Amino acid sequence: MIDNTTSARRGFWWIALALALVMAVTRLGHFGEYGGPLDASWAVFFLAGLWLRDLRLFPAYFVLGWVVDLAAFALGTPTNCYTIAYLFLIPAYGALFVAGRWVAEGGYGRIGLAVVGSALVTFVVANLGMFWLAPSPTAPTLTAFASAVAGYFPGYLMTMATYVAGGLIVERVLGARHRALA
Repeated sequence: MIDNTTSARRGFWWIALALALVMAVTRLGHFGEYGGPLDASWAVFFLAGLWLRDLRLFPAYFVLGWVVDLAAFALGTPTNCYTIAYLFLIPAYGALFVAGRWVAEGGYGRIGLAVVGSALVTFVVANLGMFWLAPSPTAPTLTAFASAVAGYFPGYLMTMATYVAGGLIVERVLGARHRALA
């Protein structure tokens, strides 16, 4: 007989692994070169904060994203996004993880606000990093740069929201199945 602590620990690691696999598979072609699914990284950081809550996993997921990016670059993805500005992804992705934890602590009623708010913070922080540390010759001012990148935000938000919604549906289905088997 497996006690609840062992079962919970096993469930924790299965969720952690599933999220890591989703990130690895979707991030590899996140620039669209390979025609694969859109990058789920933002949703993975958010859902890891929501479901797993363990801050020690944040660096593990960040390193995973970095390693997958290195693999993508080795396969031919342009490296123009791989500059010192990449370090801005640490606080950007951290906002997603913390927002997921915030939802976990206060209930799923906060989820819409958390998804939109954390996606906006992530988008702004990541792009400010690019503006400050990898300036674009075609957008030399912050206003010009913001105008150039603002149109990408809806796609990032929609992708994140879709993956988060899908994750919540899977959580609901598996939870119902688990309750039915108990």
